[in-house]
Amino acid sequence: MSFQYDFTVTELLEKMGYTKGDDKILNDQQKDIVLPAVLHDFLSVVIHTDLFSTSDVWVRKRELIRSLYDDIEENIEDEKEYWEKDKKAARKSEYYRFYKLPKEQWKDIVPNYLLIGSDFSMGVIEFGICVTDLDQDDPPVSMHHENDSIRKWRPYTNSVSEFLMLVFCDALSCDMYDTVMDVLEKDGWDNKLLSKDEINRYAIDLNSVKKYPSFYDGNALLGCAYEEDSHTLLLIKWNETTGEIISGVAYSKDNIS
Repeated sequence: MSFQYDFTVTELLEKMGYTKGDDKILNDQQKDIVLPAVLHDFLSVVIHTDLFSTSDVWVRKRELIRSLYDDIEENIEDEKEYWEKDKKAARKSEYYRFYKLPKEQWKDIVPNYLLIGSDFSMGVIEFGICVTDLDQDDPPVSMHHENDSIRKWRPYTNSVSEFLMLVFCDALSCDMYDTVMDVLEKDGWDNKLLSKDEINRYAIDLNSVKKYPSFYDGNALLGCAYEEDSHTLLLIKWNETTGEIISGVAYSKDNIS
């Protein structure tokens, strides 16, 4: 076996037999927002499968092209009638400031973000790409916690590619949801939970596996490797503190058409 370690999520999905479909849905929704190439290519594949339906990246059609300013406008629409009746309460709302300004001036408070996901289990964190970075093929991703000021967006990953791989590794681990395992089973993939000893029996260069911090397991690193001839995908989990392998999952399929 000769495992591969350097790939994007889209490249890995294509190796697994998932291919780009009709992207008319994306093109119809883009309006004045042009998606970065990495994100567009990814969505062109995954909107036609349920693999990411419970993951932290938005793939459902109604969520694909949505911005922070869209959310602000919705909040204003929901609250403005109440604000007009209670000026004191209005002044306590962070959105009221936006309500009193022309939209062209909102950027002086916070830049707009293309929203690309949220933590699926709780929905308290959103992930986005600053619109000023959308001309990059693979821009950085930021995060916002609902308890923070709307102006407070923090760096999360250095690129969309890194974000998508982190999300996919979490999904493959099935720590929160079994969605990926269930969908892959329906598509003809076998799966097997692996112990540390079983992982070590594979001919893997563990130093070549790119490791990503799990969003749902605060002390775990995740990574994957793919062997194209045998159609074998390995998900490996390490203890971040000790560096020791904890467990893994092997996904395999006899033939990929």
